[in-house]
Amino acid sequence: MRLRSAFLLFCALCLAFAIPGGSLAADGKNLLVLDKNISSEELKKTMEAYAAQLGVKCVFCHVGEQYEKDDKKQKQDARKMIRLVLEMKSRKADFFKTTIKDTAIQCAMCHRGRPQPEAYVP
Repeated sequence: MRLRSAFLLFCALCLAFAIPGGSLAADGKNLLVLDKNISSEELKKTMEAYAAQLGVKCVFCHVGEQYEKDDKKQKQDARKMIRLVLEMKSRKADFFKTTIKDTAIQCAMCHRGRPQPEAYVP
């Protein structure tokens, strides 16, 4: 269940950089974290995964259909969070038990379908 949630959050954040119909946001010119050479199809899948994992729509991070704009704080935060997930994957042993799979290390680990992670209160 956690793996599925993680995957969905990853998809949700990816949506923040895609344009409906599969074309790249400003031809990939404003992709600062994701690979600028990502295919339109892969970018769209990635963004859909991020959106699903956060339980949001594109406008959560974007100003309408102006996907290249950086006017919203949420888009800047998404970039930081993508970097965080990449860092956790690259230093998995520092953060997790060795038995966790790389595919489980995604945004949904904390977000669980919500734009803001809920605080853990023991």
